[in-house]
Amino acid sequence: MATQWELKHQRLLEQAERLFFEKGLKAVTMEEIAAAAGISKMTIYNHFNSKEELFKEITLEMVRRFNEEVSQELRRQPDTYSRLKAYFEKGFVVSKTVTPEFYHDLYDKPHLLQEIAAYKRETTVKLLTDILEQGKAAGEIQEADPAFVAMMLDVLTVGIMGLIKQGEIHHEELLDFNIKLFHFISRGIMSDIRLPWALSKTEEQQGSQHQNKDEITTG
Repeated sequence: MATQWELKHQRLLEQAERLFFEKGLKAVTMEEIAAAAGISKMTIYNHFNSKEELFKEITLEMVRRFNEEVSQELRRQPDTYSRLKAYFEKGFVVSKTVTPEFYHDLYDKPHLLQEIAAYKRETTVKLLTDILEQGKAAGEIQEADPAFVAMMLDVLTVGIMGLIKQGEIHHEELLDFNIKLFHFISRGIMSDIRLPWALSKTEEQQGSQHQNKDEITTG
């Protein structure tokens, strides 16, 4: 049975996540979080030293939850293409749960962003690397360095979120980017699909038309 401390901690995390995802870091106050969680402001400081520390924990938990859910989904997939699709679909779903304000405020904290990015490289990027390595071993993807491909995808994702902070891309465009990135990568590395520069002009046009008809479902 959970203790009172554990129950309060869980309520705190749930309400802080909801508010941070909706408004970002700057617009949310500790008083607002305390009221939503039904606890005192002092109780929050018994659990976390600052609002930024709480924000970091919420962000890390988002990554941990993504990793766990993706790992479970990957075990149910029969091949590399299905595993890549599941990985990107989950990223698409997660992207829709947070607002541009969340990304903006995260990118305004470089030291915090570095911590989150380092954790992602150790966990989330490793999940993607494992997918690619397994696919390579099974002969389902072309000869490529899985670690390089995974890191390239991570850099692209981080970069596109940085554009959100700068106001150069809208949140809806990030969602569209995730879908297009999946199609681009899967068509570029799967072993039964030739590289774009090896296609004739007609084949390129046919491939483009076929790609436009494909969709990633979000469950």
